[in-house]
Amino acid sequence: MTGDRRWLALVVLCLSLLAIVIDNTIVNVALPTLVRDLGADVSRLQWVVDAYTLVFAGLLLPAGALGDRYGRRRTLLAGLLVFGIGSTAAAYASGVPAARRRAPSPRR
Repeated sequence: MTGDRRWLALVVLCLSLLAIVIDNTIVNVALPTLVRDLGADVSRLQWVVDAYTLVFAGLLLPAGALGDRYGRRRTLLAGLLVFGIGSTAAAYASGVPAARRRAPSPRR
C-alpha cells in the first residue's frame, strides 16, 4: 500500500468511527426525552445505554468474520450502509406508539 492510500484508509476508518461515536452521543442526549415522554426510571435508562453497547460489541466478531470472508472494504461499506439506513429511519420515526400506551405517567 502506498503512503497516499494508507492515509486515505486512515481517514475512512476515522470517519467511520466518528459516525459510531456521534450515534452513541445521540443515544445519551435522548435519555432526558425518554424520561419525560416514556416515564423511564434510571435502571431503564441504563438498559438503553447498555443495550446499545452490548449489540455493538456483540456484532464486532461476526463483522470481523464477514470481513475475512467477503473483504474488509465491502463489509465496511455494507455496515455503513445498514447503519446509515437504520439511523435515518430512527431520525424520521415519529415515535413508538406501543411504548407510549404502556408507559406510566411521569412522576412530578
